Amino acid sequence: MDINRKKKCNLSITKTPIKLPKLTLENEHVVDLISDDDDEGSISSKTCELNQSQTSSSESTLIYTPEMLHKSPVNQSPFEEISNKSSMSPSSDHKSLNKSSPSFRSPSTSHKYFSPTKKRSIKVRTPTKAKRNLSDIISKCDKQNIFNNEEFLQASKNLDDLTIFLLKIIYQFLCDDNLKPLLEESSCSLLSRAMKVKKPGMRLVCRLYWQQEGWRRWDKVKKIMIGKFKVDDPTLHEAVNSLIESGFITVANSNNGEEICFDKLLKMLKQDELKLICKEFKIKTTKKDDAVQSLKNFCYQKTNITNYFVGSKSTNETRVLNLLRSKVGPCYKLSDEARNTLKELYILMYLGMDYSIIKEKRLELMLLNDKTKRETFPIDKDMEIDNASLVFKNREQFLSYVNAGVLYEDIEEATDLSEKCEKIKRVYDLYNEMGKEELMSYIKLPVWLRRYTPAYIYVKILEAGIQELKKSKVEKNILLAVDILSKLLKQTAFREHKRAEWYSEKALILDKLLLLPEKAAEVLLEGFNSNLPEKYLDFIRPRAKLLAKRQTNPISSALKVQLLSRADKYDILEKNIKAVHIYKQPMYNGGRGKIKFETRTADGMLVQEAEEYCKYHYIQEGKYTHGGHWEGKIVTTIFFLLFWDIIYAQLEGIRGIFLSHYQTYPLDMFCEDFYNNRKALIEKRLKEIEESTTEEILTKIETAWESRPETEQSGVQSGAGGEAARAACARLAPARVARVCARLAADFAHAHSGFPDLTLWNERTGEIAFVEVKTDSDKPSMKQIQWMHYMQQHGIDTEFCYVGVHTGRARSRNTQELEEH
Repeated sequence: MDINRKKKCNLSITKTPIKLPKLTLENEHVVDLISDDDDEGSISSKTCELNQSQTSSSESTLIYTPEMLHKSPVNQSPFEEISNKSSMSPSSDHKSLNKSSPSFRSPSTSHKYFSPTKKRSIKVRTPTKAKRNLSDIISKCDKQNIFNNEEFLQASKNLDDLTIFLLKIIYQFLCDDNLKPLLEESSCSLLSRAMKVKKPGMRLVCRLYWQQEGWRRWDKVKKIMIGKFKVDDPTLHEAVNSLIESGFITVANSNNGEEICFDKLLKMLKQDELKLICKEFKIKTTKKDDAVQSLKNFCYQKTNITNYFVGSKSTNETRVLNLLRSKVGPCYKLSDEARNTLKELYILMYLGMDYSIIKEKRLELMLLNDKTKRETFPIDKDMEIDNASLVFKNREQFLSYVNAGVLYEDIEEATDLSEKCEKIKRVYDLYNEMGKEELMSYIKLPVWLRRYTPAYIYVKILEAGIQELKKSKVEKNILLAVDILSKLLKQTAFREHKRAEWYSEKALILDKLLLLPEKAAEVLLEGFNSNLPEKYLDFIRPRAKLLAKRQTNPISSALKVQLLSRADKYDILEKNIKAVHIYKQPMYNGGRGKIKFETRTADGMLVQEAEEYCKYHYIQEGKYTHGGHWEGKIVTTIFFLLFWDIIYAQLEGIRGIFLSHYQTYPLDMFCEDFYNNRKALIEKRLKEIEESTTEEILTKIETAWESRPETEQSGVQSGAGGEAARAACARLAPARVARVCARLAADFAHAHSGFPDLTLWNERTGEIAFVEVKTDSDKPSMKQIQWMHYMQQHGIDTEFCYVGVHTGRARSRNTQELEEH
């Protein structure tokens, strides 16, 4: 197995050429008709698979041959020709998951596909398909494959992939009576007309939505609509008129059309066109910027006295505008209703996936990459999943969620601090205005679905806004921060895992900013007396200890005794973990960037970051022979490989963990319900691991690794590599592998971060250690200390490695041996 194998996860919009397998004689003249975005910065190179499923034309790329032009009638549009060719894709065997008793096996069956990046066949997992009752989810359509319906086949025939992606979600929405009430009636009506728009009209709608908003001249519109087809002007005009009549497109500079303002008209005109316009008004200019300014100045001039005698009432501005509009000609843009409808549709139909992909306009590239197997997802496309109708019961709930998301983005993009503080105050008011009945409707949802409620988003905004309010250093804003924290602590339904941090933050503000140490101590005691788990109380204890032991502005003796009794009741301390100190002068970095170290080797000077330097040092010393800076990637990969079928199982009686086929994880992965929903399965698997031999574990790791496609987006991290995962498991042995997996399974949200930086092992002695590296100015987080403490408890070697020249503070925390180099 290749330890250096890389997973290609390209979400950029830069050119990434794809080499396809050599075409046979039968299709050597075949041209793949795919969408090409004409704006700058758009996708410029996209290639889709030649082998598509015969049962679904929606998954097929139009195959277009040069001979077709000669066989078609002169005036017939290529969009009305039947030119799809498809071949049956390889079938794959499916194994059903036995929910009550999962066997410890490879997580999937697989078939092969040709990888355009690796130029060889690669196995692709076909996740298990669980049976589930989906009554009334899809009405009036074929539940097995709604895209085989004749209406959809006709609407999508001979179109490019990107337009088909849009038509798919439109048709899927129209076929679901549970989803239609979530959009306005006018939006539903607009989408229903999309299936009847004259081709290639929907291609224009698709491209205009994802491109920068604004007016397009006819030549630009024509270029977008044609793409790689040969379509005559009458067909294009017919398609545009169809869009205007349907309400998708707004027109300007024509009869009964909108009027474009002066500045926008100037931006649309080219330099040569502006020169001709200037010539009409006897204005001499050579550059575009000069022409623009000269025309503006001309508009401000008073009308020539000759106009008065000839009876003309037009001003210079009117004359210039009329000429500009005539030169620009008819212009087109996506109507406001269409843009708003499509925005809501994308949110609705892709609910469950990472929203940043939509927000950053990477969705189309992601869908193309998924189709061409360059970026795949672990949810099988045949798996029956839930949709947004499970989350939103009516239009009002969905719209509230959308508006809350817009507000979140607005605050995120704001740069003025005072403006941000005002918006945070507005969100606080909105949260307080939410009625009990509305809040209860959100609380009734499973914990993992509450993220799709406005209440959750408001809490997230307020939590992040605390730091902005503190930055302002305005007393009313600091008091507002305290009020917000008090409000957040009163509720227990949203982001409850942050409660310990909220107690600690509130105490900090009361003590340091409002100079109220007694009240700060009371807040910390309130946190200790709440029902927070011990792992979260660890975040409160350091602050409680500092407040109780300080000499200046001390708290009362009674409060001091109470705080110390709670703060001293734990042994999860940095000083209780083994440590090594390396004396090494770092390179000067001007106080910016990561600290680096220079090492003289036989091959010359080697410049490394702290983690790489420490790894090099350990291996040079001979204590370990292999290792890497993988942090939590190594244990996360082991966990996912051994628990794959359980993580991605469809659980009986549990709904809403899969809303999209483009999810990286089940939606309950980052809450405590992940374990609760799979408790019996997880405990049985842990027992199987403990009772396995080392060779059995290694075989299962290797089999699972080989069954996963290299391009898959999941918890299997290619950065560490399958060979490294096997090496770590071999040294840990089954019992300790089970303990590491047990912590991740019990609370993945908390434990997936904080794992030590370095994984090191010795091939000869079989030793393995996990090392957390800290420089002079660095201090371990509580999650890091918790992981290291847990490993010490279960006999796994772990230690701190402090590197630098001013490790005095670190030495006072950890008094182990000091090494000088």
